[in-house]
Amino acid sequence: MNRQAAILNQLETSLSVSPATLADRFGVSEKTVAAEVAQLNVALGAAGSVRLHRGRYRLLVVDTDGLRAARERIVGIDAGLGDPQRRTAFILARLMRSERPVRIEELVAEMFVGRTTVVADLARLREGLSGLDVRIEGRTHVGLRLDGPELGIRLAVLRYAWDAAYADYPLGPELTAALTSAVAEGGLPQDVAATVHRWATVILDRYLGGHPLVTLPVEYQSLANTRAHDLARRVAARLEPLIAETLPPAEVLFLAIPAAGRRTPTVAEDREGSPEAVPDLVEDICRQIRDTMDVEVDAGGLLAEFSHHLAFMINRMRYSQHVTEPIQVEQIRAQYPLAHHMATIARGVIAERTGLAMDDTEVALTATYFQVYLEDHAARPQPPFRVAIVTPRGPGVARLIQTRMAKVLPPGTTFQMFSTDTDERVHDADLVVATPGTTVDVPAPVLQLSEVFDSSELARRLAAMRFPGYRQLALPRHAGSILVTLLDADRFVPLPRDCAYLDGTRLLIDHLVERGLMDEAFRSAVAEREKRATMLLDEVLAFPHAVAPHGEHLVCALGLIPRGDAEEGLRAIFLMAAPEKALYDDTILIRAYDDLIRLGSNRLLLSKVSRLSTYEQFFYLMESAAEDHVL
Repeated sequence: MNRQAAILNQLETSLSVSPATLADRFGVSEKTVAAEVAQLNVALGAAGSVRLHRGRYRLLVVDTDGLRAARERIVGIDAGLGDPQRRTAFILARLMRSERPVRIEELVAEMFVGRTTVVADLARLREGLSGLDVRIEGRTHVGLRLDGPELGIRLAVLRYAWDAAYADYPLGPELTAALTSAVAEGGLPQDVAATVHRWATVILDRYLGGHPLVTLPVEYQSLANTRAHDLARRVAARLEPLIAETLPPAEVLFLAIPAAGRRTPTVAEDREGSPEAVPDLVEDICRQIRDTMDVEVDAGGLLAEFSHHLAFMINRMRYSQHVTEPIQVEQIRAQYPLAHHMATIARGVIAERTGLAMDDTEVALTATYFQVYLEDHAARPQPPFRVAIVTPRGPGVARLIQTRMAKVLPPGTTFQMFSTDTDERVHDADLVVATPGTTVDVPAPVLQLSEVFDSSELARRLAAMRFPGYRQLALPRHAGSILVTLLDADRFVPLPRDCAYLDGTRLLIDHLVERGLMDEAFRSAVAEREKRATMLLDEVLAFPHAVAPHGEHLVCALGLIPRGDAEEGLRAIFLMAAPEKALYDDTILIRAYDDLIRLGSNRLLLSKVSRLSTYEQFFYLMESAAEDHVL
């Protein structure tokens, strides 16, 4: 997809995107992205405009019909062979359809590109085919041909070159009608029906063209007599009278693959007869996440949906089927870093238990399930946070303050309004809000607010406050980085330049113990936690954390190892000592993970952080990064 089409698609599906995200996706500078956006605006004409607002591009639509026409023109730019993916698809389709070797000169002439381009495309295609045991063989003056098992060739074409090979394939109205009716009787949704149609087309072309599928690997026999196999037999029974042939068992079983490896049905009723759920595997994944991250993922909360997803996914991997729908892999990784990190842990468990390797698309799909769980976890019921609003200015002012505060505070927050602080109920509040000039003498934290205030700044203030008798508030992301609110100047620790992970962790614990913020028992807790799984997030960032045996409050420290932008090695260690989970909101642990993974993925920002020497510098740099949507 050309860049303008990709940008337009991103804006229509994600609603906004930062220049940095687009630059990373295309591997270009933000200046180049700006130039592409300018050209896109020219192509959109009066139908709409892409505007940069608060550090993010947004699409403003003036004329819906005009936008649709503009989109068709913009996407149509890809119709030729200017796109490397289209060229490799053309080459694969050309080699698959040819009964004789194809010379590079022929490809050059047919594709209207240079020899160097064709050679580069062949190298890219060879890399993609390697996992399917398919090779491009041949000599310079003789020509090139596909070599490998028939199964691998079919899967390669289905994955990389369907449109190039079969977009104009003359299936005919009778065969098309037979396919459509047979699939409709199976009750499959439109996307699965389209996939079955594709696979059936490949079978008809290859089998009738003298390239039969004689046998399938033994693992495919597990498809026999499943619901997917029943569908394949129904389709075969409709096709055979029309082609005057009886399809061999291997061909029919091959046709069962797309139904067996479909995406998980959205409607629960459609999952009847689906691949067997894998609750034991879900338990193993949850256990590994707990051991690795100390985040408790309730398997029961994931079991119903997630086990079905895993079952279909394992079928896809087992039978070398790949998700054909467009999945925004990089966007999911950037938007949901913690969920993606959990999915990466799941990838390791699945590889160990099944011997199957998840590709990046499957990891991204799996991350969506973890993100749903994290969203549900954050929204779970909690004890209500109690706010007292004290103002002599009347109920109108108090109501306005309440309405605006409610958008920032957790759901379920209760508000009470008072003219003075003499009412005993004011003393029971977790937070007292007073209008300017109002005298309040209560044990709870007091915040002064007028009728007009900045909601984002309020969120930052609240995130930094501590409320006796109430767990620390886990506020929305727009409150800024939680890493800032968990630290202060006394827990910001420059570390030696040659400091390693375990040594740095020890120095941070020493720092907390010396200041009376932690006792020696925490050192043993961290050591025991490290035995279960390393707390190095990657080679540049570590997050050692454990429950402090005698801790009553959340205590954190940040150690920084100064390194240049191009230097390798550990740059930051964020240490967290948590009380028992009954005493704090574990959403804070999840938010810390999320912010740290975001920070670790932005190597340039992390290198700047590693060279800071004071907490104040860290505060302002992270605030700036949040405002610029870098984190």
